[in-house]
Amino acid sequence: MKVGDLVKYVGHARLYKDRHGVVVSFLTRTHGPEERAVTGLTASDTVRVHYPGLEGQGRDASGFGQIRNGLHPMAPDELEVISESR
Repeated sequence: MKVGDLVKYVGHARLYKDRHGVVVSFLTRTHGPEERAVTGLTASDTVRVHYPGLEGQGRDASGFGQIRNGLHPMAPDELEVISESR
């Protein structure tokens, strides 16, 4: 998974069910370079996804430490890559 990939939400939250979005950035936890080379993204990493039409809703809603920037924090295992960017 990388920036620009089209992803589908496959987790359990009803608001996001079957929605498609674009990976905008990653918030990664500190891992040693050896571990990162072997595992890539880990479950503790966060993928920031833009879902058109959901700005300010769900995980982007204010009041939960979010800044309503249109980016929804997702766990890597909640997403399925539909189309990879080049």
